[in-house]
Amino acid sequence: QKYFFYKANKQNSIFPKTPNTLKDGEKGYLNITICLKSTDAPIGYYIIKYMGTRIENPITALIPEKRGKGLYSEIIVTKMRFSFDTLEATEVMGILPTSDTWLRNAAVKHTVDSLYTHDERIFSVDQGEYRQTTATKAEWDSWIASSPKKSLSYNLTWD
Repeated sequence: QKYFFYKANKQNSIFPKTPNTLKDGEKGYLNITICLKSTDAPIGYYIIKYMGTRIENPITALIPEKRGKGLYSEIIVTKMRFSFDTLEATEVMGILPTSDTWLRNAAVKHTVDSLYTHDERIFSVDQGEYRQTTATKAEWDSWIASSPKKSLSYNLTWD
């Protein structure tokens, strides 16, 4: 666990300390803590790898006691707003399970299935079958414009 935090801090130290947009030719990682707006309490994290204006988001995790409370769908909107609207990414890749057993919440499954529509590959690991899938900026703009989640906002502390 100490190694994870050491590595995350090292990776984050490379990213600019002031608001920034992604540029062609740049690459790196960014580790982001997700906090509740009401209390600023950490509830999870996500990791992104950026290569030019493409973001790869292989993992988003909520702490166990926060799961099943409707927060994950909001986190998806926050991640996409940050990726497309703040960092100006052109494409976001996610890795999602193909079975319903992991995504027990129907609202979350509907959100990710309606947003991530371009499967790049299907693969299996010990935990089950997953799909590597993408959404583009244009698809995000269309999706959020027609979504009841379009009024959700987020705050970003850039440091």
